[in-house]
Amino acid sequence: MLKISGKSGLRSTMKALVVILIILLLLIPLSMIRSLVRERESRAYEAEMNIIDGAGGSLVLAGPLMVLPYELDGKTHRYISRGEVSLLPEDIRISGRLEVEYRQRGIYRVPVYSALIDASGYFLMPGSEIFPEGARPLKDEFKFVIGIADMRGIHDVSDLSWNSDLLVLTPDTGLSSLGSGISALIPGSGAGPSGNKAEFSWKMEIGGGGSVAVTPLGRNSELILSGNWPSPSFQGAILPDKRELDDTGFSARWRIPEVSRPIQPWWDSSNTPEINPVDYSLRVELLEPAGAYTRIERSVKYAVIFLLIPFAVFFLFEILGGLKVHPVQYLLAGAADIMFYLLLLAFSEHIGFNVSYLIAAAAVTLLISFYSGSITGNITGRNRRSAASIPAVLSAAYLWLWVTLQSEDYALLIGSAGLFLIISLVMVLTRKVDWYAGESNRMDIGTEGNQGEPGELDVLFPEGEADDGNAHE
Repeated sequence: MLKISGKSGLRSTMKALVVILIILLLLIPLSMIRSLVRERESRAYEAEMNIIDGAGGSLVLAGPLMVLPYELDGKTHRYISRGEVSLLPEDIRISGRLEVEYRQRGIYRVPVYSALIDASGYFLMPGSEIFPEGARPLKDEFKFVIGIADMRGIHDVSDLSWNSDLLVLTPDTGLSSLGSGISALIPGSGAGPSGNKAEFSWKMEIGGGGSVAVTPLGRNSELILSGNWPSPSFQGAILPDKRELDDTGFSARWRIPEVSRPIQPWWDSSNTPEINPVDYSLRVELLEPAGAYTRIERSVKYAVIFLLIPFAVFFLFEILGGLKVHPVQYLLAGAADIMFYLLLLAFSEHIGFNVSYLIAAAAVTLLISFYSGSITGNITGRNRRSAASIPAVLSAAYLWLWVTLQSEDYALLIGSAGLFLIISLVMVLTRKVDWYAGESNRMDIGTEGNQGEPGELDVLFPEGEADDGNAHE
């Protein structure tokens, strides 16, 4: 068993406390780097929102509805009130194709899209039963309405095909239940008698970014969305019942029967709260894999471990190999470790996360390895070869962090396993150290009287000449 003299044990204890103090001191620049990562991420988010806003914002489309105004006599003949009834189509089918491309501003780039929308369906023309008693429907003011939250992204829109007529779609005043959007007046002859089937269709091209939210308001609805984006996130009130994903894009389909959501087939806007289309929207977000800032912030969470790894190696060399490392040398090695995260942040904004990680990890590994070589320059033999293990240890550590960052689903499992392995390795290497020994010799005298039982570094690196002991006091 490796025993430490009283004086050496006290020195080792003090060194351990100093190392812990240095680690706590290095947490200050680490917190500053984490703040810097968040600041840069916030700036990138602002740039992304500006790009998406310039492209037309996030598309929010709802409808269609028929808005049916009416007049109703008051208690006196001089008073006439107005109201409107909103009517859902019997059937609506909306298909959309997203053509996604990147748009760049400065060092930031964001996926934006041009959406090609094709919609068709039909209404059953209502009778007097949907209007208040005594109301007079204003058939010349019946409107077909499509709700669009932000109309700046509209590139093109066709005329509305209504039975055999073509009706011009114009900006809507926003007085209907759907808010702002586009609408077309339906002439009195186009409304037809009660129970008449009125078929409609229209096409449009609209740009945006970030996400697409569609609320098909039909008694029976179907939505089909596809695009050339490989990593969509399906959200909203209902998930698609069918979807396909591959490296070239996605396709998803929603079928929504009337019984699956609590929307009446018609309602009077004058005495019924307006519906909020967002509550029933079907949304696709253009989700990117964990961005550079997210992965950098995740890597900073492991920073304390990466401070401990070279410190633990140096400390083991001091305890097991007789190497003397000054606290300033611990501090400089820790500062080099911290530079990894700053280099990773700086490079990743220009050349991407993967290449940046390789450059930063290689630079820090070479720097610490070069510096540790100067620390061990005054020893020879197996201890010198033991010190040469530092590049391998650092490379393995950065490889472990890389795998952890790449695997979002198994990051906790990989990280926990790695920590357990590190702690286990330190415990194995120091299992024969008698921290309470008071003998003057560093090595225990074996049970058979043979002095110089091999230590842990001797077991790990048995080749070469034994250390001459000059490094010990």
